[in-house]
Amino acid sequence: MKKPIKQLAAAAFLTALSAAILSGCGKKEASADGGVTKIVVGTGNAYEPYCYLDDKGNLAGYEYEVLKAVDHLLPQYEFDYQTSDFANVLISLDAGKIDIAAHQYEWNKERDEKYLFGKEPYTTYVTYLAVADNRTDIQSLDDLQGLKVKSSTGSNSAFILESYNKEHPDNPIKIDYVNNSTDEETVTGILNGVWDATILTKRDTEKLNKIYGNGSNILKIAGEPVQSSSTYFVFAKNNTELQAAVDGAVKQLKESGELAKISVDIIGGDYTESE
Repeated sequence: MKKPIKQLAAAAFLTALSAAILSGCGKKEASADGGVTKIVVGTGNAYEPYCYLDDKGNLAGYEYEVLKAVDHLLPQYEFDYQTSDFANVLISLDAGKIDIAAHQYEWNKERDEKYLFGKEPYTTYVTYLAVADNRTDIQSLDDLQGLKVKSSTGSNSAFILESYNKEHPDNPIKIDYVNNSTDEETVTGILNGVWDATILTKRDTEKLNKIYGNGSNILKIAGEPVQSSSTYFVFAKNNTELQAAVDGAVKQLKESGELAKISVDIIGGDYTESE
């Protein structure tokens, strides 16, 4: 059922208001006497526990806690935060509206051509095919030829699927680009056969089973990893000074054990070095 126009307008207003509050007054230049430079961080608003808005509309999650710790180590900068859906974070970086993109970004060749990736990873991100628990016919990408897989525009899972299709044009995987869907919609869609699979980490699959499984595993990981990678902060191509500063801070957090502590506290395990 469609929402009334007034409800939609109110929701749009609240989203815009939260973004404005989080982002403060926007970017500011350092003062002539070497003052603090404002840095705008773009991150997500609906990927729990990594980057999301809590019940009070405040930014929360692993990305935020790591960035707060990074900011603490960099007195020359002060971070403000701007939230949006996943698809719009890198668009904001393209437009110069943000300085850092933070949304569990994995490196891939297509992204690397446009953006400057940090050199210090801060989370492992090993992904698998996730299917309904009763499926036994899917173990690899080859098994998905002609089947429908849920993904989202601009995601690394979409890049993996698109790359596979380029190599198998005669019988490609059907990619369903679904942006801004909820976890519940993902689970329901897979269980009801709307999608045959999606691509998730083990920890995200376990999270969905815990929330929606009523004590049972309703989803499972199928086969070997489709990709083993890590996540990085992303910058504009020419912003090497900020990249180096953030990399240095992330390295300090690793060496002190603080990054692992944040991972355990927020995600539920130390996913800074292994899955």
